[in-house]
Amino acid sequence: MALPPHRRPTIKDVAQAAGVSRSAASRALRNDGYVGERSRRRVLEAAADLGYVPHVTARYLKEGVSRCVGVLVADLRDPDGAALAAGVARSARDAGLATMVADLAGRPGDALTCLTDFVAFGVAGAVLGPVSDEPATYLGRYGIPVVEVGERLATVPCDAVVGGEPYDAGREAVRCLLERFAEPDRPAAVVTLPPGGHGDDGSGARASGF
Repeated sequence: MALPPHRRPTIKDVAQAAGVSRSAASRALRNDGYVGERSRRRVLEAAADLGYVPHVTARYLKEGVSRCVGVLVADLRDPDGAALAAGVARSARDAGLATMVADLAGRPGDALTCLTDFVAFGVAGAVLGPVSDEPATYLGRYGIPVVEVGERLATVPCDAVVGGEPYDAGREAVRCLLERFAEPDRPAAVVTLPPGGHGDDGSGARASGF
């Protein structure tokens, strides 16, 4: 079956090429519901020949089930932000999910636009790098599950936090310095980002722990 150039194949095209109904073609491709084995093979062959790719947005609208997770990072140019995005994308792919990456590029004021996109595209959940408490609060209004990475920033309940407590990290750092390196005439010091700088709201807490 030949299609006009540059036209995306539809489920209707697959059904027509396989000689089955649209509902049968859909069941065969989803492997959900009864379809005769011969019909199933014809549908799969037709889909492969046509280069058919399911329209996940249409499926989401019909079933209300998203296959995409969002990840928000303060700056992809930062090694930590890049590693977070790469790790989420790899794990999501292994689970059969797509990933929507939002990069603030050091501009925290863009967060609301990115978060609105997460809601508009119906992400199944969101992984948030250390930005501020606003993202988790905003997504929580729409019932989107949230995992914070790095430290607990949200002032509302979130589903999980992966990472350490910055105050405790500061205390552990100074303990290690005092035990191993500090001398009476060489006091220890701490150098940190300004509180809230580069999406890092834990700087002040780490300094306090120090």
